[in-house]
Amino acid sequence: MTPWPPPSAFELPPDGYRAVVGESFHQDALAATVALTQPGEEGRPMFRAVLVAEPENPYDPNAIAIHSAAGKVGHLSRGEALDYAPVMAALAEHGYTAGSCDAFLNGGPAEGKSFGVVLRLSPPTDCVLEIRASAR
Repeated sequence: MTPWPPPSAFELPPDGYRAVVGESFHQDALAATVALTQPGEEGRPMFRAVLVAEPENPYDPNAIAIHSAAGKVGHLSRGEALDYAPVMAALAEHGYTAGSCDAFLNGGPAEGKSFGVVLRLSPPTDCVLEIRASAR
């Protein structure tokens, strides 16, 4: 069994919340993620998310994909991806292939909605500082 998150992913600090976009294209992976969740804050289903730079993305070379152990579940918005580009650069500079953080599932068929995802993730400058501090 493949470890999750991958050992090459750096654990990013959790002081904030970030929305994920594009979940409507990944409902199958999100439905499979339900079985991987544990109760988190206020009983919301929580899972470990991995952020991966997607420079080959045909729509946005700065794209950052969000994955659960079940597959891709969405992306950061274009603006957030630009904001987090220095984080991805710092990760690569220090030998990491990705970042990881807790994430929460929202909605779902039980609520008559599509699944959504919210990341528990600090602002980019805090993430970069944490990555650099860990390398000392």
